[in-house]
Amino acid sequence: MKTVFRIFLALSTITYSFSQENVKPQILCASNESPYRDFDFVLGEWDFLTVDGKKIGEQVYTKQEMGCMILEKWATLSGSTGTGMTFVDPNTGLWRQVWMSPMFHIDYSGSLNENGAMVLEGTIYPNNGEKSSPVRGLWAKQDDGTIKQEFLKYNEQTKKWESFFLGFAHPKTSGDD
Repeated sequence: MKTVFRIFLALSTITYSFSQENVKPQILCASNESPYRDFDFVLGEWDFLTVDGKKIGEQVYTKQEMGCMILEKWATLSGSTGTGMTFVDPNTGLWRQVWMSPMFHIDYSGSLNENGAMVLEGTIYPNNGEKSSPVRGLWAKQDDGTIKQEFLKYNEQTKKWESFFLGFAHPKTSGDD
């Protein structure tokens, strides 16, 4: 079967055609090989709790684009939201996440550490005009099936990473609201 594309530019037409039998793209990110499945432990629906057990939000992680991307939807009980798009960057082989909320957006990348936790580092950009800063995110699967999530900013004055968000994602059960 031949597919024909026509592009109309001003007063001329350019026609491209190719045979679909000859086009067989290799989709590496859809494979079951590392690193493409390294972050699959976050997939599912989660209740997000503080360290002291108070529920503050919900997260849903789903596979999209033939398994090449993980889409995160975040919502707090107070109404704040955020969306993350996480994928293996074909140029670096590292996981990259671009996360957006009304308050800020984050662009960072990384991989599994020696303990099996996903560690991403990059920059957090406040949407209110404040200065951006280095940020690190950690997702660590726990023995009880929860996922510890911690986010840290780098303090230029102390030259140390400081935690600004810590909590645990608990698998949502069918009886949860």
